[in-house]
Amino acid sequence: MTTLAHRRDDLDPVIEWVRNADPLEGTATMGWSYTHQAEMSLRSITAGETSPVDAIAVRTRRRSVRPLLVALALLALGGTATGARLLLGGPAPNEVKSDLEAVDQGMPADLRYNPDILNARLVAQADGAQIYAADLLEGGYCAEIVIADAPPAGAVCTPTATLASKPIDATVPFVDPVTIRSPFIVGGRVNVPGAASLEAVFRGGASQQVMLGDGGFFVFAVSADHLGDAHRHGLSIVATDAEGSQIASTDVPGTDFRDPQEQDAKQAIFVSTISTHNDFTRVLGIEGSVNVAGAASLELLYPDGTVVHVGLTATGHYQYDLPAERQDDLYELPGQLVVRDGRGRELASHPVAAVAFWRSEG
Repeated sequence: MTTLAHRRDDLDPVIEWVRNADPLEGTATMGWSYTHQAEMSLRSITAGETSPVDAIAVRTRRRSVRPLLVALALLALGGTATGARLLLGGPAPNEVKSDLEAVDQGMPADLRYNPDILNARLVAQADGAQIYAADLLEGGYCAEIVIADAPPAGAVCTPTATLASKPIDATVPFVDPVTIRSPFIVGGRVNVPGAASLEAVFRGGASQQVMLGDGGFFVFAVSADHLGDAHRHGLSIVATDAEGSQIASTDVPGTDFRDPQEQDAKQAIFVSTISTHNDFTRVLGIEGSVNVAGAASLELLYPDGTVVHVGLTATGHYQYDLPAERQDDLYELPGQLVVRDGRGRELASHPVAAVAFWRSEG
């Protein structure tokens, strides 16, 4: 089956041809020309927002020459009415733009990533998955992986300050329920310059080639013959230059099928902060569990030195609502949860802070 071309550059000559072939070039009707409408149709089709069949049907009602031009343009792109691949560089769908925009929801102005939502674009695709990216105002990017027949996985942002610590940035989204046979999708970006090729290397030494997209971005699905290995042991992603020398690598962990509550219980103090999505500088409350033997009491130490007692249940769980006048106190500096035994000796401590504080640290 033929597919639409991958690159934005492949579309531009076709659009130019449509312009030159249009007998109504420059003739505007209600603010738009027929040529402009054809161009928008092509871009909408290649972005996956409109099917070729729908686009041609609409144009047929307007002018008989238009479906011919659109159809010829699709043939020049190697497209078909079904199974078309998206065009790299094409615009992100609205649901992805909404997710990218949501990364700043509830954050103060000085901590916002400010992704360029208007120009969010498709940067890589393979194996039924796509990755979209938006540049950040002060450098870096936000990216989101979209898997076929699944909701967007949520945006992940990498500002310039953290690029050096992530020579290869990789994310693995999963759709519940996750089993040993679930698809294993990996997406991200090679942040070091000079990468000419990329491969996934598995524990036994076998490898799988990975196609690089625009700007060093990539996305792929682990092949069926390596799926169990990847779930059990993870994999490494290795980037090489044009001479075949390794220039960067990163490890992707295997799938953790353990109960999340069992994992929480391995922490001496597990804490979860309660906030609203409208303001992540505020902490309305804290909850969690104390999992250290001999724990008799729990304290919350505010940054200004104030100490309050937090009640513990017989099972070690706790929940504490911060007073309204204290809900802003864990934004600029973290507080501490401190566990003590029956004699008042400290057994463990754990920082607690607003969500916005942790972004400022990143």
